[in-house]
Amino acid sequence: MKLYWVTTEDHDEDWFIVASSSQAACKAHEEMEGYDRGDARAEAILEIPDHLPAEPGWPSEALLCSLGAAFLRDDEPRVVEIAGRKCCEGMLESRLNEIVDDAFEARGEGRLNRTEKPPFH
Repeated sequence: MKLYWVTTEDHDEDWFIVASSSQAACKAHEEMEGYDRGDARAEAILEIPDHLPAEPGWPSEALLCSLGAAFLRDDEPRVVEIAGRKCCEGMLESRLNEIVDDAFEARGEGRLNRTEKPPFH
């Protein structure tokens, strides 16, 4: 098994996938995230040693750490450094949290997701 970094053109759901091939990683990402066939691109990051149990699909944070990953940012979007490169999680969920916080704040309820208030231009 290998660890792949899988991306799409919109970068909304970019993240790691454990798979046996780049084609399998793309297919898993497309199916799990609701993309069309051919939308995803997978880049092999590293081979997962046989002594580490790894199931196909999204890796756990524990597996990533066992592979030498360092979480440079734990909140959304997560940023991980692994195998000499930095990978930033897709931004869709963090953007949705900002939109929700904007709505809560407009009603006087604060920023419940604790996102930063966008700067004024």
